[in-house]
Formats: sequence, C-alpha cells, structure tokens
Amino acid sequence: MTSTNSSSSSEFDDYDPSQIIGLQVETNEQYEDIIADALWPNAVEQWFVIILGTMMVIGVVGNALVVVVVSTNKSMRNALNLVLMNLAIADLLILLFCLPLTVVNDVTKTFWFSAVFCKSVNFINNTSVYVSIMSLVFITCERWRAITYPLKSPFVRTRSVIAGIWLLAMFLSSPEPVTLHLAGARFVRPNFTTQWGTRCKESWSEEFQMNYQLVQTIFSFVLPLLVISVLCLHMVRTLHFSSNNLTVASRQISIRKKAVRMLCGVVMLFAISNLPVHLYNIAL
Repeated sequence: MTSTNSSSSSEFDDYDPSQIIGLQVETNEQYEDIIADALWPNAVEQWFVIILGTMMVIGVVGNALVVVVVSTNKSMRNALNLVLMNLAIADLLILLFCLPLTVVNDVTKTFWFSAVFCKSVNFINNTSVYVSIMSLVFITCERWRAITYPLKSPFVRTRSVIAGIWLLAMFLSSPEPVTLHLAGARFVRPNFTTQWGTRCKESWSEEFQMNYQLVQTIFSFVLPLLVISVLCLHMVRTLHFSSNNLTVASRQISIRKKAVRMLCGVVMLFAISNLPVHLYNIAL
C-alpha cells in the first residue's frame, strides 16, 4: 500500500491511512472518500432512515397531542388519562432523544457522541420502556378493578403511582450506565480492514451481558405481559357472566367490552412490536 501526506487539514486527521490493509490509497482525499462512503447510508439504510423518520414524526405529533390535551384540560385529568399522558411522555423521550442517536449509530456503525451520551441514551431508553410497560400494567389493573369491583373506589393515588413507576423504572435501568463506556471499534469492510471510530459498549463479559438482557426481558416484557394477560382473561370472563345478568344494563356491558377489547389490542400490538427487540438483545 502506498500513501502520501497532504498539507490540507481534515476532520479525519486522527485516523491513520496505514491502518487500511489491501487497498491502494494515493492521497488523504481518497482515504476520506473511503470513510465517507462507509459512513453514508446505502440504499437499504436510506429506506430504513426514511421509514423510522416518518414513524418518529407521527409518534411525536400523536404523543405530544396527548400530553397537551390532558395537561391543558382539567376535565380530562382522570386517573386513566394521567397514566396515558405518562405513557406518552415516555414515548416522547424515546422518539426525541434515543431514536435519532440510535439510527445514526446503526447506520454509520460508530458512536459519534460523548461518554455522557453513551451512558444516558441507554438509561433513558430502558427507563422509558419500563415506564411504558408498567403504565400498561397499571391501566389494566384499573380496568380490572372497575369491572370486577365496580362499587369500590380507587385505593391508590394516581400521581403517587406515576412517581413510583418512574422511580422503579430508573432503579431497574441503573446497572447499564455504570458499566457503559466508549471503546475503540474495529470494522471489517468487504475489500479492506480498518480500525477507527468508537462504540458504546458494556465493560462486563458477553456471558454476563446475555444474562443481564435475559433478566431485563423477563422483568420488562414477560412478567408484565403475563400479569396483563391473566387480568384481561379474568375481565373477559367477568363480562361474559355479567351479560347473562339481567340486572346489569346491557349498554354498560357493551361499553366495558369495547374498552377491554381496545386494551387487549394495545397490549398485543405492544407485545408484537417489542418481542423482536428483546430477542435481538438476548441474541446479540
């Protein structure tokens, strides 16, 4: 391999062209073109960015509307809507803070941000995921209580539950930021091998990381969905027997059935969309 130095300054000055193996490089400009080609998203990645960008815009607008409507209308601030607003805030954190950085990292294959971002992005992402699933559990519990014990008043304060959800979510997400750090990354390209850039990775072993992801999947996915499924089945059973009771208004039963079906649909959509992510994290 041959290379000559150029007097022009560049943002790639920290990278040594001699690290490239099996590629003819005449000037620093050629080396920079190689790096730019490696960083620029290919056709598949461009569609990936477009699809995620569209989803991000739709998600931000939808969740922001939920937050604005609930927070500005006192009549809307019941227990269910407050938890839904809490769920929307968690989604906004992922969409605005975590998703853009994750897309840049996945497309360019290197982490461009500081060590603070390395620790905080994963922490905020995991916290928001825990908040989302625990909010769904709380909503399901509230619907179950309203259907199973309709004459009993709520026994908890919604705002206290929301605060508890965030504290518990932050506690469950705390191990990863402690061990995350920036490390040099080695990338293998089709026609050459080079070493440049950084990655945000854990300092513990791969075996420990797999076990950690497995535990995280159990607490943030399997157990909550198990609880929700049991409660949904019990609600369906209760409503089925209530429909045979002539003392219960049929219109009220119909409204409750629609609410349960909608809740089960939201939970199923959440499970389907998150299952591949958890399987990928365990396999990775």
